[in-house]
Amino acid sequence: MITVRWKLKEYLEAHNLTAYQLWKASGLSKTGVYNLVTPKGLERATGVEFGTLAKLISGLEKLTGQCVSLDDLLEVVRDSK
Repeated sequence: MITVRWKLKEYLEAHNLTAYQLWKASGLSKTGVYNLVTPKGLERATGVEFGTLAKLISGLEKLTGQCVSLDDLLEVVRDSK
């Protein structure tokens, strides 16, 4: 079985950034950003639109000055069975 896991919280922590900073830089809703960072929000998240991904990446690139890829934000987890 394959699942996809968000790494956004880890990315923010590694770059000493907050969800608040990302919210301000990305143009996404405050609730939307916090839902992708907090465990409770991630439990409710069922999908994300390409436009949302683009805004996340754009906001992170503004904050870090670095290129951001999907690999920075998402992880594919394969069950070992």
